[in-house]
Amino acid sequence: SNNLKFSDIPTGIGGLFAVPTAGLAQILAFCALVELAWLPASQYDGDYGVGYFGTNVEDPEEKARKLNAELNNGRAAML
Repeated sequence: SNNLKFSDIPTGIGGLFAVPTAGLAQILAFCALVELAWLPASQYDGDYGVGYFGTNVEDPEEKARKLNAELNNGRAAML
């Protein structure tokens, strides 16, 4: 630990350059682990296989309809 306190890190973009390189590498490695191993996506965007509010949608047509609705809602939110 480079004797670096949280209060030593400036706000804004300057804070990114104040974080040690090893710390940034740890953050990027964790994000890569989550993206590639922990929550691997299926053929559908946003389908991580964890179900829909605790229940899994078994019917492929219903699942495709719900995933398309979620995708369209995300697109509408970006507008």
